[in-house]
Amino acid sequence: MKRTSIVFLSASLLALASIAFAEDKVVATYKGGEVTESQIMKELQPFLANQNGGDKNKSFSEFDPKLQENLVRNYIDMKLLEQEAVKSGIESSKEFQDKLNQAKKQLINQELIEQHVKANVTEKMISAEYDKLAANLKGKEEVKVSHILLPTEKEALKVKNRLNKGEKFVKLAKELSKDEGSKANGGEIGYIIPGQLVPEFEEKALSMKVNEISAPVRTQFGWHVIMVLDKRPAQIPSKEEATPGITNKLSREAVVKYIADLESKSDVKILIPKPPVSNEDTKKPNDKNDK
Repeated sequence: MKRTSIVFLSASLLALASIAFAEDKVVATYKGGEVTESQIMKELQPFLANQNGGDKNKSFSEFDPKLQENLVRNYIDMKLLEQEAVKSGIESSKEFQDKLNQAKKQLINQELIEQHVKANVTEKMISAEYDKLAANLKGKEEVKVSHILLPTEKEALKVKNRLNKGEKFVKLAKELSKDEGSKANGGEIGYIIPGQLVPEFEEKALSMKVNEISAPVRTQFGWHVIMVLDKRPAQIPSKEEATPGITNKLSREAVVKYIADLESKSDVKILIPKPPVSNEDTKKPNDKNDK
């Protein structure tokens, strides 16, 4: 009886294997051989995993025909390039090996930092940081701001004068601002809260009235002309909403501390002479004529 069960079990397994093999359809051929659905799904899994929606959980046959064709071509193109690389002997060239070693060093450093962050940024820390954020925002205001970023105080003063004469802030921001992230929106950054931006910018913006335009304010990025668009009670985000930003903040802090500790243990001393301080560096922002 036991032998009969084993025979039936073996037959069932072979039948399942045959079905699985039969379902692994050949979707293309080339001089390198046949291309099957399973080969494509295995090779392109990292690409599919990064796609929005549910593509990463689909089987090949569930994809749109156009996407199927693109996946097949991408797979074959990769294989053709691999074949050409082997023929060319490029992998053994000194130039390639130098690049490979450099890339390897960067990947090792990145992996080391990622492991350090993973070990030193905990869920408990994120929760504590969120509680601190929520407590700090309670009863506070947040302001909606726009800015025009210029490289020099002279250029910023010219923009301020043009605004004083009635030119539109949005128009000048689109034309002149060096902040590529906000200029398309007329300089608008959105709502800001204490501790979110560089101190000089933030301190000025949070002290201004709605529709007020500042004199040039200097930060490490350049000279800003700031306009306050709105004020409202600070909106406390949910923990889920705040977690990505908190995680990034804690991760940056962990990396900075890690590097500083390594430097300290290694007794790092920079021997390059510091450049002389110029008059421009010692200037403070001129806040006269704020509007």
